[in-house]
Amino acid sequence: MRRDAIEELYWLYYNDALLYTLTVAGNRQVAEDAVMSAFYKALATADGRINDFKSWLLKVCRNEVYTRIRRSKRLVRLDDKERAELKDESESAIDRMIREEEYRALYRAMGKLNESDRELLTLFYFEDLAVREIAAVLDRSEDAVKVGLYRARIKLKKIMEAIYEIR
Repeated sequence: MRRDAIEELYWLYYNDALLYTLTVAGNRQVAEDAVMSAFYKALATADGRINDFKSWLLKVCRNEVYTRIRRSKRLVRLDDKERAELKDESESAIDRMIREEEYRALYRAMGKLNESDRELLTLFYFEDLAVREIAAVLDRSEDAVKVGLYRARIKLKKIMEAIYEIR
């Protein structure tokens, strides 16, 4: 593969891969290392028959993160300061405060979901993958992904309602 094509793929999919691995790993350093390694492995193993590079890359990222998690056995969750670094700097102060509060509530709610539900919702909503692509990444049937998404949404809704009832 040409160097410019590899660089274009890298810049096109880096943020998506990083967001996904951050969600799974919960640690920025582990996520960044996993993404770098996953890009190398995805490009090294791509044989030209890959129809959707993003799905393939996220599957490799998933495997890489879980390999690192198994090795380390102890990860630290992102703190609010690290999350703030991922925010868009162009927002107005009020918009940023509102968005940060919404994100905090969403992060808290997502953190209370089990790993499988959190992963499904991240792939569907934050990575914008189709059910078919999620099924390929997770090695599940499309029907299993649909049911899992449905159940995860219900759980997330209950958690969000509980968060806002407390306030």
